Amino acid sequence: MKVMNGPAASVQSAMRSRCEQGLPSRRTGGFSSASSPLQKHLMMWYPAGIDFFNADDKWSGHMRVLFLPAPVPSHLFPMVQLAWAFRAAGHEVYVAGPPSTVADVAGAGLTAVPVGTPYDLMGSIAAAGDIVRRETGEGPSPSGDISQMSPESFRRFAELRFSPHVTMAETMAEDLVAFVRAWKPDLVVTDPITMVAPLAAGVAGAPLVHHLWGPQPPTLSQFPGYGRDPATWPADLAGLFERFGVTPRAQHGVATVDPGPASLQPAEVPNRIPARYQPFNGSGSVPQAILAAPEKPRVCLSWVTANTMTDAGPGGHPLRTLIEALSGFDVETVVAVRSGDRDRLGTLPANVRAIVDLPLSFVMPTCSAAVNHGGTGTALTAVYYGVPQLVVPYNPGLGLNAGVLAKSGAAITVAADPVDPAEVTAAIEQLLSGTDHRKAAEDLRAENLALPALDDVVTTIEEMV
Repeated sequence: MKVMNGPAASVQSAMRSRCEQGLPSRRTGGFSSASSPLQKHLMMWYPAGIDFFNADDKWSGHMRVLFLPAPVPSHLFPMVQLAWAFRAAGHEVYVAGPPSTVADVAGAGLTAVPVGTPYDLMGSIAAAGDIVRRETGEGPSPSGDISQMSPESFRRFAELRFSPHVTMAETMAEDLVAFVRAWKPDLVVTDPITMVAPLAAGVAGAPLVHHLWGPQPPTLSQFPGYGRDPATWPADLAGLFERFGVTPRAQHGVATVDPGPASLQPAEVPNRIPARYQPFNGSGSVPQAILAAPEKPRVCLSWVTANTMTDAGPGGHPLRTLIEALSGFDVETVVAVRSGDRDRLGTLPANVRAIVDLPLSFVMPTCSAAVNHGGTGTALTAVYYGVPQLVVPYNPGLGLNAGVLAKSGAAITVAADPVDPAEVTAAIEQLLSGTDHRKAAEDLRAENLALPALDDVVTTIEEMV
């Protein structure tokens, strides 16, 4: 094994620790027979003659890599390209998550391992506003503005938004631990908000690599395992780690993959591995209408990766205002919506076309501008193709993306609560007629393409372990 410094040395140390603790190194010391229902099920996946649990692939460089994204498409999709890169390099890749993730994982051409029972993480987080409003009489605005809340109400609100992450970890832990004990991954890749991932890596004795989904929010360093002092961890989470014999640490990861231009990253990323952002927005087929070159400038209008038309404020859903503003321009507007949202849009202007469940990477290369909510996957897909953007951040979390994009010059932002049609019209006019924003978008594209490709990122991680 090479002698390395920095993140590589940290990973080597983790592997040495694995051996010193008497844990299996790679696949040696595995099970000689299936001793649990899960192990029996796993052994059935492989044909007779292959010793699933005892095979030692150390000398071939083969690794078993377990991906653990947060159970929402916006956190799974940024990891898909790296998972493919590991598979292309000859490694075995599984993606574990609650049952709700199976369809998205399979749709990405990856192998899903369902663990735990169904739990609506995002729904539980979204419910925090209503709960705190009932308890205190205060709450966030429809767009998530918390500036008018008292410190006491905000603390309660933050607690209610944080606790579902702990519940998610508790829900997944039992099945996930059984799986990693049986499969023995050599590496765990996760995003920092998946609190059960350090537990899984600890049980497996495997290095943990964090994977960001875009610009790092300031609060991310306060997540357990990604910087938070173990003395302040929630008691239920600390107890879960203790139950399975894993010691909580402030930083469980040995490195952090950071996809996208460094100029868009406002945070200090621990043991950063720079990576080119390569978009994956879901699978599907390309409509003939998109394949044809547009006769007029094409604008892509999109709004998140889930059905969200119900999050309208007093002025109605922002998407309708944006459609009305774009209809006044001599452009072709393509509205990318989920199937559950199409009927809510109603009748569209003649120069506006709605396409259901369209992966943005299919349409973005043909666009002169993009109008969106500032979600990381959407915004970075536009960055990848060098498309200038109008960003309407509909909650404070998306304001971070909007801010760094605006600072780069590649985007204009307008307030979302409510959306001012005049501001939108002026911004679109700037994007379509000016050159400054396009030049800045092209510069971001060039910066991203100059970053290490994902096969190089895989090589970097291989050399670590």
